[in-house]
Amino acid sequence: MKTFLYKALAFIRRDFRIESGYQAAFIMGLVESLMLLIILHFLGHLIHMPASMGLSKYGRDYFPFALIGVAFARYFDLMLRMFSESIRTAQVTGCLEAMLSSQTSAITVVTMSSFYSLLSGGLQLVMILVGGALLFGVNLGTMDVPATLLILLLSIGIFVGFGVLSASAIVWLKKGDPITWILGGLGSILGGAYFPVEVMPGWMQKISSIVPVRYSLDALRMTMLTGASLRSVARPLETLLVMAAILLPASALLFTAAVRKGRKEGTLVQY
Repeated sequence: MKTFLYKALAFIRRDFRIESGYQAAFIMGLVESLMLLIILHFLGHLIHMPASMGLSKYGRDYFPFALIGVAFARYFDLMLRMFSESIRTAQVTGCLEAMLSSQTSAITVVTMSSFYSLLSGGLQLVMILVGGALLFGVNLGTMDVPATLLILLLSIGIFVGFGVLSASAIVWLKKGDPITWILGGLGSILGGAYFPVEVMPGWMQKISSIVPVRYSLDALRMTMLTGASLRSVARPLETLLVMAAILLPASALLFTAAVRKGRKEGTLVQY
């Protein structure tokens, strides 16, 4: 455990030093998060959807619905992309082969390379939620904290799994990641980040039933906005649990196999 923590801190320290060298980009990222909050607030004044259109179980107001949806969808999208981007950066800078040839296992390297992004993205997520509560009066006082944390943990597990699959695709294909393209591009729309799934045509609702972010956002909105308990969100919770149990070990195995294949063929240095 001591060795694991030491390595994790080393990766976080490295990525912090890299990002802190680009202060303008870091500040612009924070400002972008606040601008998104303002846009959603004023959109909420324009959009008045009847309760039958899917908002009733979340408290009827559009702004809190969109706040939770967009904030967490952005965080999940970050987790989806951070592994493949870390691998791609290591490829381009010529560090990938050296990193994956060290005593640390390949799956540990790719996981720890993304710790800083996970922490910095989590900070922006908290800023958006706190900003929504303090600046625009979103009521999070009824939130069931244990239920919310459990759902968030399972959701992180799922998107970490997809993220490692994306990294496997980068190791194999070098450029062009179909997993991120599909889930990142369509996940927010089909998952109901911006509007309830119920307003979509029937055929789109059927497709959205296989999109993980739909179940994450549905459960998070209920526990955070209405104080729903674990029993009330049992159905999406079970779906998330099954997805996480399958994706995490499968993605680790596939990434290890992709790295092994790259070592054997000598293609890890190619990009």
